[in-house]
Amino acid sequence: MAEEIRVTKSIPFDYLIEGLEMSSDEVERVRDIQLCNLQSRRKLCLVLDLDHTLLHTDFRQNPNIDVQGHDDMFEWRTMEKVYITKLRPFVRNFLEEASQMFELYVYTMGSRNYAHIVTDFLDPEGLYFGNRVISRENCTTPGQKGLDVVLVEPSAVVILDDTESVWKGYFANLLLVEKYDYFSNVGLDESEEEGELSYALEVLTKLHSVYFDWYDNFMDCDVRELMHSHWEEIEGQQAVGTGTCSSHMGSGKRARADDECLTVTKKQRVC
Repeated sequence: MAEEIRVTKSIPFDYLIEGLEMSSDEVERVRDIQLCNLQSRRKLCLVLDLDHTLLHTDFRQNPNIDVQGHDDMFEWRTMEKVYITKLRPFVRNFLEEASQMFELYVYTMGSRNYAHIVTDFLDPEGLYFGNRVISRENCTTPGQKGLDVVLVEPSAVVILDDTESVWKGYFANLLLVEKYDYFSNVGLDESEEEGELSYALEVLTKLHSVYFDWYDNFMDCDVRELMHSHWEEIEGQQAVGTGTCSSHMGSGKRARADDECLTVTKKQRVC
């Protein structure tokens, strides 16, 4: 009888180290170690989209936009094209505070070159992301993002993105935010204090707290289960504001299906 041959698919992690590939078994071993490491530091993992979630990039079309007059707007050039990137209001505070609770990854469908250019605008001193910047070149399924290239156990991973369709198979980890489209309405912008990222931070803070309450009592916890069965508790205890800011999160989501993601959004007040 011929000996059975087991074929193990390797997964590329060259965004971490050039040429690095690991088998599925190796990935699982590293994830187990990383999960213990994160939990010992009271942290989870947060995977962040770039475009329309943390910032907005567009071609330079309006010559009247004064980039020099803004510390959250950047002009840059590549392949003879000129672009402008506008950071979403509150993003710097968001990253600083979220990094205390989460190990942060970037995951974009943009190119590797683009990802590193705009990530430098967000994190010029390299405090938050390190080399954890994943781009479309790292996707194992064309046109789709996946946690298979994130070296953290999915039970401890939260995703923040404005696009649902690119996360097929990972909706249970996904929190959707409203698309940030600054250059369609130049002159109008979200409020720092009451915009999407401010509210998302409140929700993530509560989720982190609930996770470690469960972990301290049971030593076993899964963010996907918390987001599925405890969403009203996580969403409902947040300060949702008054007047022009009201939450749309979690309405009717307690019995949501496993393939349904959650929405983190506020009615925007512009300034």
